Amino acid sequence: MPKYRIGIDVGGTFTHAVALDNDTYELAGQAKVPTTHTSKEGVAKGIIDSLNSLISDVRIDTKDVTFIAHSTTQATNALLEGDVSSVGIICMGKGLEGKRVRRETDIGDIDLGGDHKIRVFHSYIDLGSLTEENIRSEVLRLKEKGAAAIVAAEAFSVDDPSNEEKIKGVAINLSIPAAGTHEISGLYGLKIRTRTAAVNASILPKMIEAALATEKCVKETGIKAPLMIMRSDGGVMSIDQMKKRPILTILSGPAAGIASALLYVKISDGIFLEVGGTSTDIAVIRNGKALVKSAEIGGRKLFLRTLDSRTVGIAGGSLPKFRGPDVVDVGPRSAHIAGKIYSCFAADGEDESRIAVTTTCAANYLGLVTPKDWAYGDRSKAEAALKKIGDPENIATDILKIASQKIVAKVNDLIKDYKIEKPQCQLIGAGGGAAAIVPFAASKMGLPFKIADNHAVISAIGAALALVTDTIERSCIDPTEKDIIRIRKDAEDSVARMGAAAGTIEVAVEVDRRKNVLRAVACGATELRKKEMFVAEPSDEEKRAAAALSMGPAAGRPEQVFKNSHFSVWRASCEKRYFFGLACARTRPARVIDREGIIRLSRNNAEIEVSEAGRAADALKLLLDKHMLYGDAGAKMPQAHVLAGSRIIDLSGMLSAAQAASLLNIETAGLKEDEKVVIVLGL
Repeated sequence: MPKYRIGIDVGGTFTHAVALDNDTYELAGQAKVPTTHTSKEGVAKGIIDSLNSLISDVRIDTKDVTFIAHSTTQATNALLEGDVSSVGIICMGKGLEGKRVRRETDIGDIDLGGDHKIRVFHSYIDLGSLTEENIRSEVLRLKEKGAAAIVAAEAFSVDDPSNEEKIKGVAINLSIPAAGTHEISGLYGLKIRTRTAAVNASILPKMIEAALATEKCVKETGIKAPLMIMRSDGGVMSIDQMKKRPILTILSGPAAGIASALLYVKISDGIFLEVGGTSTDIAVIRNGKALVKSAEIGGRKLFLRTLDSRTVGIAGGSLPKFRGPDVVDVGPRSAHIAGKIYSCFAADGEDESRIAVTTTCAANYLGLVTPKDWAYGDRSKAEAALKKIGDPENIATDILKIASQKIVAKVNDLIKDYKIEKPQCQLIGAGGGAAAIVPFAASKMGLPFKIADNHAVISAIGAALALVTDTIERSCIDPTEKDIIRIRKDAEDSVARMGAAAGTIEVAVEVDRRKNVLRAVACGATELRKKEMFVAEPSDEEKRAAAALSMGPAAGRPEQVFKNSHFSVWRASCEKRYFFGLACARTRPARVIDREGIIRLSRNNAEIEVSEAGRAADALKLLLDKHMLYGDAGAKMPQAHVLAGSRIIDLSGMLSAAQAASLLNIETAGLKEDEKVVIVLGL
């Protein structure tokens, strides 16, 4: 009997559930129900409805489910709609330090925008009188004021959390949800840590209630696999962790789509657009990684890293605004919100007052949607609806022009912000409305595009394939090898506790020089995966062609400089003339391609050295020292990656050649000394 991985995505309009064959990762079935925003159980009801429908349609024996995960809009919606609980902060300290702690933790109410805010009450206990009786008294006093959740805050709790845990324990014994600031972040900034913890606490009561209800219903289906929840960074976490840190699920919907782009569509470089019915989420993927940013609420920073996904109120169901026959605007109102039916999907005899023209109708009329696309509809019905307004060709074109302008503006912002070069600017469309928006937008930008396979359920697929992930951050000015080893081990242990199998865990360590932050990101699967999503390996000539296309025509014919059972490395030589052809600049672009033909690493000017694992750290150090750049701001180290077995080790976050060499020693400790590794420096 086949085993299954189940993913559920809670969208703004629909909740999708998919089942993937655990061995082949092929789509075995899918189910869709309207998202249950107004149900008394909230979106949890839609999750269970879609799950039950999927189990019934695919005839899944629940004992054969090896993995189940879902995204959730609950945290995001709670903050957007102000459906949050009041929070009581209990801070601790003594003497002069106590005064500073009081000042930094008395953060006031937190503005959520749109006249919504989190009500915050503040209290202080001197460490000399931190008894259970005094803690209990303060908790009850804050509860009387209206606090429904408690935050415990101490200046250096990231080093010793025992006092925060004491307060948290008393509150939980009084049946009041609570969290310590040390659980949210390992960074020293007490004010931002407290603010982040307060936002987290404000959604604790509702999120715990919803999590318990969802978990109970999943167990009642007979599924034994633990329920996992999508995080805002594209990974998943256990439901026990979600009950402590629900803030990590903010933007988990877009994160599920991006996880699918990386793990299922296998995008290495490009701009990913997930087009729903009401909005489009847009994100940059570079070298097989999604780009991240620090989250903000009310214009103030949080200690929370989320994928940099930017949302536009344009999608497949966006409604145009008319002045007579002229299109004056498109969106953000959609047919779904207005209770209308797309003309191209309308049934014969449908009430005319319910039929509307949307971007999808315009794209169908203009022939931009193919029969294999989810957005494919009846062109003649779209034409009939457009003719009632005016000239169909002009109106349909104007609808997509105006809609695409808003998409193109966001894409251009990302291109500018991340300095993306044109060869890495392919648009990849996903979501049910992808074909309605992406082809037209790509044509306006002069960029290539593709629509992902199974694009309508791409986020649910991402949830089904996502890895258990956690990020550990610590304040550290000049991290030593001991610091790197410790944070790496802590991140590895964290995902192992959440269910990641030991043999699947990988950890990336980086140093944020600007913020003096040492960061470790660990990822692992909940089981030892026996099969990669792999069909047939392209020939060397096909890989050469992919490298040449990515490098551009100036690169000429790339040559293969290394190959093992996992990767091949291709390099070319480019010559660019300037000053009327009198001066010349030469670069050596490089591409690392995996055995599926996916470009996993792109460098437009690179130094490449093949070494043995036993001497790779010394070779790396020499190479980095050779290419180190020195300026007014000090030394700047080239970005470094090392191909070791099936892994691409990212060392670009290190501050010095010595740090990079130390981390490489740690990462290659399990390899045979004579195993070949490849160092790739971006110059």
